[in-house]
Amino acid sequence: MRKTGVVLLAAALVLVWAQAAWADEISDTIEKGKELYQEGKYSEASSELQFAVGQIQNLQAEQLKQLLPDPLPGWTAEEASASAAAMGLFGGGVTASRAYRKEGANEYIEIEILSESPLLQTVLMFLTNPMMASAQPDTKLVRIKGEKGLEKFSAQDEDGELSVVLDGKTLLTVRGSRITNKDILYEYVEAVDFEQVRKALAG
Repeated sequence: MRKTGVVLLAAALVLVWAQAAWADEISDTIEKGKELYQEGKYSEASSELQFAVGQIQNLQAEQLKQLLPDPLPGWTAEEASASAAAMGLFGGGVTASRAYRKEGANEYIEIEILSESPLLQTVLMFLTNPMMASAQPDTKLVRIKGEKGLEKFSAQDEDGELSVVLDGKTLLTVRGSRITNKDILYEYVEAVDFEQVRKALAG
């Protein structure tokens, strides 16, 4: 148990060091862009600053990846993944996701956190227009930890998803397949710390 704690502490320290080094590199890129701008080299300055934005988004994605919850009892989890893409490229935005499987069963869950993506608008339309949500089969509006959300679940198909939008810019989705009880969707979405997600994308 003590050995596990030491390993986790070491991993955390490595992450902090890597983020600090990454932040210095981002500062250097921004400074280079500023210098090019002052020299009137606008195209080169724009390229450097866009590169800095991409670096910042990668850093946010890595922070989000650390916030994806551990598997619930009786479940296992794959390694979390994270990515960032410019707007217009695969929808754009910052993404972190992790897959979970129930031991001895075929039940599968995926948690995805997506920020700054056009895909948000689709869910927002349903949340702001209840008539649209009620017109969709197996779909209803819900509230999760005080936030508005959208539930889609088919007991017949044994699949469903919960979607929650935080501050109008971050989409949290929990998808399930071959699940016999939709409660597991709620258990996993409630395992995500909403406030920490907000901080990761704000700071």
